[in-house]
Amino acid sequence: MNLCHPDSYKSCSACCGVYNVVDGRREILNGSFLERTKKFRNVAREVDALIGFGDHVRGLHNLSPLDPEIHVCEYVGFVDGQNLTVGCMLHPAAPGNNGVDLRGLCYYGSAACKTFYCPACEELSARILKIVRTLIGDWHLYGLIVTDVNYLMAVIDLIELLIDAKLDLGTTLKPAPAMILRGILAWKESWPYSKGSRIRRSGYYLKRQPMDQNENFLIDVIIDSLCFSFDISGVSCDSVSFVRREIGAFIKAYHQANGTVN
Repeated sequence: MNLCHPDSYKSCSACCGVYNVVDGRREILNGSFLERTKKFRNVAREVDALIGFGDHVRGLHNLSPLDPEIHVCEYVGFVDGQNLTVGCMLHPAAPGNNGVDLRGLCYYGSAACKTFYCPACEELSARILKIVRTLIGDWHLYGLIVTDVNYLMAVIDLIELLIDAKLDLGTTLKPAPAMILRGILAWKESWPYSKGSRIRRSGYYLKRQPMDQNENFLIDVIIDSLCFSFDISGVSCDSVSFVRREIGAFIKAYHQANGTVN
């Protein structure tokens, strides 16, 4: 499976800095990408015009990065006719480019875009990717989840620790457990303890940390990952209890769907 573009309904552009902004909420980013995509489709595929487009985007939108080491690319937009998948509008396969690779005009250049692979590409198994691909249906949440290896694997490891078995794909993707697990993964976008933060930071550059197969440890990893994403601090007793309750609800639904006793 292509992790960056798994299907025609979603994609990931975290490495282009899309979440490295002061307001990374879905509605804000979606509006920004729609606006720039519409404008870009009328831009002549000439160097001066394309550079001018980048200058326009920088002036129109607040692209000041949260992390100054990660560039926020001006040329990210929707690259499909239905405005569902985000990607590089300079890519040779993007609409209007007629197979011409224009990525040399972006900040990192064409070579970097062609060769970079985030840690998730190597560290997530096909089994885990299938779960995420099936449960998550849009670009914003997909990019936040699939690039946070520590969060995703802590959730899976915690569940498998408590059921004392590997998750069965067929059972996991049945309606009741799938709905609960989707909600758990969606904490990356709407964590109840986010304190109203507008930040949705991606950890696409973070490698997987060693994880003790211990319930308390894994819950701490989950909450720490969410604190990083929303740029907040502190682990409360309420948040720990909330994680335990929701994981427990998934396990109950999983056992019921599997026809086993919880």
